Amino acid sequence: MGKYAERYYSMKEEHPDIAAILPRDAYTVIYNTLYLYMKKHESVFAELDKRAWTDFFMERIDEYKDGVNGYYYTIETIGRGKCISNFALLDFLLHEIQKLKEEKGIDIPSFAQELNEGFEKIQYGYRIINNHVSPITNADEIEEIEKATNDASDNVKEHLTRAVQYLSNKANPDYRNSIKESISAVEAFCYQYTKKNTLTDSLKVLDKKGILHPMLKELLGTFYNYASAKNTGSRHGWADYENSFAPTYNEAKFLLVSCASFINYLKGKFSEELKKSE
Repeated sequence: MGKYAERYYSMKEEHPDIAAILPRDAYTVIYNTLYLYMKKHESVFAELDKRAWTDFFMERIDEYKDGVNGYYYTIETIGRGKCISNFALLDFLLHEIQKLKEEKGIDIPSFAQELNEGFEKIQYGYRIINNHVSPITNADEIEEIEKATNDASDNVKEHLTRAVQYLSNKANPDYRNSIKESISAVEAFCYQYTKKNTLTDSLKVLDKKGILHPMLKELLGTFYNYASAKNTGSRHGWADYENSFAPTYNEAKFLLVSCASFINYLKGKFSEELKKSE
């Protein structure tokens, strides 16, 4: 069960309010979305259900009961499960759906998107971003983060995912590391085009090639310097968190969304440069 077991047992610490009580309308969104998803993609869901049986619940495959008359183990578990297990099971399904798409080329509508649409209708205070429960609820901000993650290299994707995770750990958020991962995502993205190990050196290359406006280069450099400053405690050493500059949720969220937006902006600029050279 690996990381899923870890996620299952840490869910209460990460989201104590979710663990304590799940609003009925949010629970209804989860159950109905899962049920309708199963109906629309029954063959895919049958495989997901079997994976959940063996890899999440760690049960024997010969004891698995195939879906009959709409019965699936994950549906039944959500139906009678507690809040923690509900979100842990969703976490598992989201990752498995992504794996099916990457490994087998099964292109199916986003389960996370359907969940988010339901959460938005009831104004629930959480959304799914990069297969992770997150307190970021603004649709435009979510779109920027997901757009930056789509078609990104594994390195860039990993940095952005970690930034979301550090920000979303409600019981013990790590804003310092969230900021670090956000700017590291930009650094990793630029490396693909400049082959420079630091963002500072990458910006010099982009400036020399005339790809980045000097003021935007300066802005991105300011973000990097902020993430490296000792009094923010973000990249080098441990800052005194009693000082007035200690990063909070607002700074970490701002850097995450801004860095994702910069990645999307740079994607467009690099695409323009590629067309010019053809």
